[in-house]
Amino acid sequence: MSAEQAITEYRPLLYAVAYRILGVASDAEDMVQDTFIKILKVDLSKIADIKNYLIKTITNTCLNHLEALKRKKEHLVDNWANITHNFHFDPIESWSSDKATEISEGLKNMMKKLNDAELGVYLMKEAFNLNYNEITEIARKKADHCRQLFHRSKQKLEEGKDKFSVDPERHFQIYKKFQQANKDGEVRNLVDFIFGNKKK
Repeated sequence: MSAEQAITEYRPLLYAVAYRILGVASDAEDMVQDTFIKILKVDLSKIADIKNYLIKTITNTCLNHLEALKRKKEHLVDNWANITHNFHFDPIESWSSDKATEISEGLKNMMKKLNDAELGVYLMKEAFNLNYNEITEIARKKADHCRQLFHRSKQKLEEGKDKFSVDPERHFQIYKKFQQANKDGEVRNLVDFIFGNKKK
């Protein structure tokens, strides 16, 4: 069997295997494509059980992909932890230009991946270390909803896929309000701006 014949015959099976492991259709399709690229370099005539070989190959490809995502997640978490280390005790006046840029870019990257509600809850929980009672009161949302928003935001950041374009003026305003929240410890104005809440 040629590589082209194997691609035609086993594509549905390999996609099903990849999807079962990854649970994301676009990632599963990418893994199928990667697997087929690999087998184009293999002499299939020397393989006794091509079907089993392909299943093992795509399984390993998917597991490697998951490991890469895990490493990316750990880097993301460590990076954000470093950015916000001793956050409340680090006055704006002492921020270096590098730190200011790092925080600005971090906010921009999150804006590309999270909707407004997810971003607001994530910042309250991760950057300002608020508990869910405090988050619920500020966000004006139920605790269960806030927990769901936080869980989704972490998943989206781990996936690392950009979903939104970032308006430069909105990014600038969020960054300035983020600075102010760090200065005075009051996050309500930041969250209200992100959520689009009107002041009462």
